[in-house]
Amino acid sequence: MNLELSVTEAMSTPVATVTLDTTAYDVANILKDKGIGCLVVLNDAGKPVSIITERDLALGVASRNLKSKEVIVEEIASPKLIAIAPKSTIMDAARKMDLENVKRLPVIDGDELLGIVTVSDITKLSPELFNIMVETNEIHNSEYPYSGTEEIEGICEICGSTDSVNYINGRYICKNCTEDSEGEDE
Repeated sequence: MNLELSVTEAMSTPVATVTLDTTAYDVANILKDKGIGCLVVLNDAGKPVSIITERDLALGVASRNLKSKEVIVEEIASPKLIAIAPKSTIMDAARKMDLENVKRLPVIDGDELLGIVTVSDITKLSPELFNIMVETNEIHNSEYPYSGTEEIEGICEICGSTDSVNYINGRYICKNCTEDSEGEDE
């Protein structure tokens, strides 16, 4: 297990971006068309200042019954950019994600956006690190354990794929394996 790999070895490039005046409607279409879950937000000078996720759209537009063509990114994006430096390791990224309760970290050198690293990127490079993250999360959440009702990024304990998984009967299982096991029960 190589936890000293640089985040630059794990990050995805190029990073999809939007500006502060982009509409929520356009953000939703970009996310859908690119099949991604977030966009980095740039100010007028091209400096990364925030991130906008599918969750931001849901909470900022849909849950308030607003019109997506009338809401701009500046009104609903995360107020604080949580990023990581390129010299950081994937272990540093995992710790920061856990501490800040985020799944994605833009990799920024000064004002330059180099890439983005996600939980999924890290688990593909170091499945063992995912297990450490799960154990740490279980310790932190022992008072309020994960219910398994929402998907998280992880490794399926049945087929080994790195995908969205649910915690079912004490194991992390992907959607395909969940459907397969339900079919066997019938």
